[in-house]
Amino acid sequence: MNWYVKVLFALMIVPIQSVFLEKIQIGGIKPDIALVFIFVQGWVWGKKSGFFWGMVLGGFIDLFSTGTLGMSLIIKSIIGALSGILGKSFLHLSLQGYVLLFLGISLIHDISGFFFLHGLGAEEFFSALTGNALIRAIYNTFFAIGAILFVWDRFNQKGTFEYGGTILSPGRRSGTRR
Repeated sequence: MNWYVKVLFALMIVPIQSVFLEKIQIGGIKPDIALVFIFVQGWVWGKKSGFFWGMVLGGFIDLFSTGTLGMSLIIKSIIGALSGILGKSFLHLSLQGYVLLFLGISLIHDISGFFFLHGLGAEEFFSALTGNALIRAIYNTFFAIGAILFVWDRFNQKGTFEYGGTILSPGRRSGTRR
């Protein structure tokens, strides 16, 4: 993906997320496509790219939101760098492995945002984990699956489904040779 396409997409994410995704809320929860974009950038192109796009999109979100200024910038930057580190550490996961990885990153994103806004005790932690954070993480994961499949098909960065790697790998198909 060329840099100008990424910039155009990044500029469009905030209005799309604010206007169009309001219409596909489930139980008052809307997906965070900026988080999906940041995850993919870090996963495919490394921690610097993930950190950079986390800063850019987090800054845009903070600029156009009424929330705490700078919180989204910090959290999304850290999540972008974390995605890059984990993306390069677990280079050849299967689709199921990447889904679990993104689910965990989405939970970390939402719980850290809740922690920065409200503080967090043990009771609040379990309430946040079993409440909206888990539902939003699952909802975001559906969008992440589409992005992962697009990247796998388009850029062929992470191998194939026939041999996804060693961790949570589908392994070899029967009848194929190495």
